[in-house]
Amino acid sequence: MFFWVGILFSMCCLAQEKATEKEQVSEAFSYYNNNNMKKTYAMAHRLLKTLKTNKSKSNVNLLLAYYFNAHSLADSSMYYIDKALLYKVESDSLRHRRLSLAYNLRALNYKNKGLFFLSKKWHLLGVEVSQKYNEKDLYNAHIYGLANSYLLLGQDKKALEYFLKSKENSDDKEIILGVYINIASIYSSQKKFELSNSSLLKAEKIARKNGNDKALATVFLNMGNNYNEVADFDKALDLYVKAKKICVKHKDQNLTLILTQNIIDIFIIKKRFDEASILLGDNISKAINLGSLQIQVDSYKKLALIFRQKKDFKNAFETLNRYHKLKDSINNLQKRKEVNSLEVKFRTLEKDQAIKVLQIQNLNKKLKLKTKDDAIEKLHLEQKLIEKESENNILSLENKVAKRKSEISLLKKKGQLKVIEMKRQKSIQYFILIAFLILLAPIIGALVMYYQKLQAQSLLHEKEKEVASQNVVTLMKDQELKLIKAEVEGQDRARQKIAQEMHDSVGGNLAAIKLQFSQLDKHPEKKDLIYKQLDETYEQVRDLSHDLIPKTILNSDFVPLIKSYLDNIAVASKLQINISVYPENEVNKLEKGIQNELFSILKELITNSLKYAEASVIDVQLDVVDGHLFFMFEDNGKGFDVGLITKGIGLRNIKNRIEKMRGSFAIDAHPNRGTIINIEIERV
Repeated sequence: MFFWVGILFSMCCLAQEKATEKEQVSEAFSYYNNNNMKKTYAMAHRLLKTLKTNKSKSNVNLLLAYYFNAHSLADSSMYYIDKALLYKVESDSLRHRRLSLAYNLRALNYKNKGLFFLSKKWHLLGVEVSQKYNEKDLYNAHIYGLANSYLLLGQDKKALEYFLKSKENSDDKEIILGVYINIASIYSSQKKFELSNSSLLKAEKIARKNGNDKALATVFLNMGNNYNEVADFDKALDLYVKAKKICVKHKDQNLTLILTQNIIDIFIIKKRFDEASILLGDNISKAINLGSLQIQVDSYKKLALIFRQKKDFKNAFETLNRYHKLKDSINNLQKRKEVNSLEVKFRTLEKDQAIKVLQIQNLNKKLKLKTKDDAIEKLHLEQKLIEKESENNILSLENKVAKRKSEISLLKKKGQLKVIEMKRQKSIQYFILIAFLILLAPIIGALVMYYQKLQAQSLLHEKEKEVASQNVVTLMKDQELKLIKAEVEGQDRARQKIAQEMHDSVGGNLAAIKLQFSQLDKHPEKKDLIYKQLDETYEQVRDLSHDLIPKTILNSDFVPLIKSYLDNIAVASKLQINISVYPENEVNKLEKGIQNELFSILKELITNSLKYAEASVIDVQLDVVDGHLFFMFEDNGKGFDVGLITKGIGLRNIKNRIEKMRGSFAIDAHPNRGTIINIEIERV
């Protein structure tokens, strides 16, 4: 009874846990849908550490892929797509829906990188998967994406065909908005600017009604392109600038690059070469960081043109070389044959489906004519089957009777044999019992001796363990004293050096400056000398301030330094220490003063875990997101009561360091449940 109650309770807990996971994942997606990117990123990373079901883990990884796609970080988005697909999902429909979503994301990422043939490839694969498993919404999304790819590849006729198909099949206002914008682009390429602007005005109305700023920026971009084509450059420039402001506000880096390229085109036409060169240098740098190959190619081409106009032929030649090398690498990446074969496969699939429908209709017509004759033949066959079945039943009964008789005779013989066997077994058991009793006495004696030996060994082991732990504590205290002594000696040496420098260099300079100021009325020509000495004094004070930061911080990249420190701690203490840093280059760029404070905080937290927590695993995470630094330290030790420990010297020092950097921190700790410390520093 209690067993079944326990199982039911466990099942209820599991169901409740799954429901809670689903709610948490939904909350994370709601942050993304409401454009709260900071909370989306933080909650997704927190959930990855606690989620247990494969479905939830896969969904959160896909959410991070969408997050990085929205920030135009294609490589990071691809990484989380691959991670999402690693988790196995039980339901076929869920697995294929996830696959279709992943294909759509891959296509968008390749589009952002300027690899339009690869974008087309993944949309074609997505159409195939979503159509096969009747995923209508994803099918429409891929049709719309495919139309976009054709447009970017300059295949306007196919693009228009798929845009109209997408508009017919979809009720989604966002897709309809996109269709109007892209149809306007096609009309623009056909030099039908009035029709293009008419379509864009409809799109602008929908975008303003829905509050879709990003779509509004795209509308302004396309209107600007139309005015650019009819040589109304002032109106075009005004629209490009409006669109760029919206993109910068919403951190749409990819569209910002495109708009900057268009502004550069107008500057080149108006021969404002210096402004164009500055924007091109900035655009190339950003395009390299985002992995946008097409923007890099266009930028190098325009930069070469500016150098040629300025008659700087050496730089023009070098820039053209870069342009051709980059263009060749793009052509190698875009495997045209593979993509075109997929397109043919997709077309063939559509035709095969149409042929199958016609074949089924023809078969239905033929079947109607044969129905009556088949019914009569079926009745005759059923009668014959009934007769055969009755004959088989009679034969089966006869076989069963004969088999039963043979079984009864065998059972009688077996009964007689069993009686004889039982008598023989009883005599054997009697002899075995006597032999067992004879052997049992020495075995019991041996077991008693063995038990006593085990007890003695156990006591010895416990004593050895106590001695070892005492040795470890003593060693740690000795090391701590040595460290404190070394730190005090270092501080004394630093003070002596600073005092000596202040007295000898800074003090001497200030005394000389004071003396020369007193003679300035008589010797005004010494004014320049005073300024020079002031500069020297400033440089000396600046050098002294740099000497206060340890040389290991000044001369090393921060991330390798803390990783090396944690590796040494892990080897010495046999702890498992995990560290995650994202992005490493941003963390390495932190001010040296902040790096010094963070390193001191990390050492204090590691020392506390070693001395008090008795932890076996430590997790350290450092992230820089949107100019904010997030530092998390977690161990699986015995924890503590926050109300009793918060007045300790170590935590007070950590708090003072964080307040010095204008940051905040929170402690989540309970006895026997580990410790989590979260630190956040704004505007690093």
